[in-house]
Amino acid sequence: MFSLTENRLTRSYDQVKGRFDALTPEEQEALDAQMAVTFEEHFSFQETQAWAHVSEILTTDEAQIVYVSLGEVGDPANGGWSSETDTPTKVVVTMLMGELLRAKIARFGR
Repeated sequence: MFSLTENRLTRSYDQVKGRFDALTPEEQEALDAQMAVTFEEHFSFQETQAWAHVSEILTTDEAQIVYVSLGEVGDPANGGWSSETDTPTKVVVTMLMGELLRAKIARFGR
């Protein structure tokens, strides 16, 4: 996982990584497959992290983790994420997106 400083995402990563490591290789592979993102989801995730950063919901370090994890253009061989992004990072970013979208809906009603 890319990390500049300890923050909410790096702390979440540590928790997710421990749970991920406890899975069987088959379960790890299945989880990784579930974390694949389409082009549209990739775009939406990047747009959402940019909004959250500008809105000061995410710190610069947190926004950078999301940006680098996704990459400018996702790697199809890694489920649409940056080629270096591991499964626990995908899980953390995906959970974050759910939280950010709920915050956006609460703020704007959609």
